[in-house]
Amino acid sequence: MKATAILCVLSLLIGGVALMPTSVSGAPWISGAETYAAPWVKDMEHELLKKDYWPIYANDPRTPQVVALHLLNQAAKAQKANDPALAQQLVQDALEVFEEGVRRHYYSASEIQPITSFIREHAPGTSS
Repeated sequence: MKATAILCVLSLLIGGVALMPTSVSGAPWISGAETYAAPWVKDMEHELLKKDYWPIYANDPRTPQVVALHLLNQAAKAQKANDPALAQQLVQDALEVFEEGVRRHYYSASEIQPITSFIREHAPGTSS
């Protein structure tokens, strides 16, 4: 019985250590200006993560701002690799993330209009 108790305590300790968060398991996309492929992606991050937009994102379980930032960073990498067509497609994919949220009724088109306008105005190759 004493051995069982010791075994239980050890397993809890080992399990607890295994579940402790580390910097390695942190999300690499979050606020990593040095990891972004271009400075304009940092501007996008600042806009997408504004507190003003949290009520809009609240109904969307997909975390659209995270997905969009990843796509925009990929667009910046494509732009650096001299592939403007791919960069433009990735920006369109980022916009589509928000448009899909409208189709799924997570938010309305008017609610995301400031976000999509900002992306269209500031992402290279998408100015209207």
